[in-house]
Amino acid sequence: MARANLDMVTDAVDGLLDAALDFRRMPEAIEQVRHLFDGSKVCLGYFGPDSHPDNAITNASDPDLNAFCYRELTSDIVRFSARVASAPVGSAYRDHVLFGEGFRDSRLWREWMAPQDMYGGMASRVLDVDGSFWMFDIQRGRRQERFDASEFALFERVAGVMRRVTLLHQQLGGVNIEREMTRRALDELSLAVIIVDRAMRLAYANAAADELLAAADGPLNLRGGRLSARVLSEQSELKDLVVRASDLAGARGQMLLRHDGEGRQVSLCVTPLPAAYALSGRMNDVMIVARPLEPAAGGLAAARQMFDLTEAEARLALGLASGLSLAEVARQQGIRMSTVRTHLARVFSKTGTRQQSQIAALLRAVELPVRAR
Repeated sequence: MARANLDMVTDAVDGLLDAALDFRRMPEAIEQVRHLFDGSKVCLGYFGPDSHPDNAITNASDPDLNAFCYRELTSDIVRFSARVASAPVGSAYRDHVLFGEGFRDSRLWREWMAPQDMYGGMASRVLDVDGSFWMFDIQRGRRQERFDASEFALFERVAGVMRRVTLLHQQLGGVNIEREMTRRALDELSLAVIIVDRAMRLAYANAAADELLAAADGPLNLRGGRLSARVLSEQSELKDLVVRASDLAGARGQMLLRHDGEGRQVSLCVTPLPAAYALSGRMNDVMIVARPLEPAAGGLAAARQMFDLTEAEARLALGLASGLSLAEVARQQGIRMSTVRTHLARVFSKTGTRQQSQIAALLRAVELPVRAR
């Protein structure tokens, strides 16, 4: 074969490193490696109790042959995997040295490898993963010479690169899983979580935030992709809080927004996004946590159970927790002010509070911030 030059080696290594960041490009990178070694077959495979045919990335893959292999040759694959697992991680080996010349008498070689022109190869167990492993393998065909010492030395170096590639792939896969779990967890919250940059451009909103921003009578909306308060004076205050939080690491601020015409309000907490959670190039983003000051679904039953309130007393307490005044509670519930004051005195006694604001704070504190289903 023609000796590999520096450009071919560089292109192959670059291709593998690119594929580490986007594993969909691995078939293209594998083909570059095959060309580098003038091989008949190249494979990056994942072997273990939970592996299946789709775990193998090869050039010129034959799905029917792979399916046959995993259907008919399971016991042979188990023995093959156990033999590969005995080789030290990171070391390279030649097939005939690890398996012996008698390997060609096996059904696995005769019915799976030989039909794909895999007559002599080099391989490496590049990474162990919880009882399974990644194997990197390159073969030559029946009409080709075996790999010589210089080609084996080059393969050892490329296998080292493949080790870093599979390790990075595993790490990125874990990160993606963690991000998906985090996203789903945030979507379960009744708290609206919003992330913006200094110019109020939206970077992220969880499910509760999407609902808040889409509400026709809500206090916040998006204008041209930027977060905006519907009331001009509140917009100015919100922008000042965001700029301050973007500039100063410890700067946190709070404010209340008018929710709608019924006197309800939304509490906002504006805080710098910790650098550990920031994306590249977005080190000064700001997180806004918003919560409507109104009882969550099921709050009535929870308030009664926690403080042994009657239904009328619980309705009064929840009305105060939502930001209503005594007069507004009386009007909303259709009762006299004297009755409201009687309920209030009993709520004070049962909850151990002395002020309406303390009742509101107490109920908000014990309320679980999860979305109603």
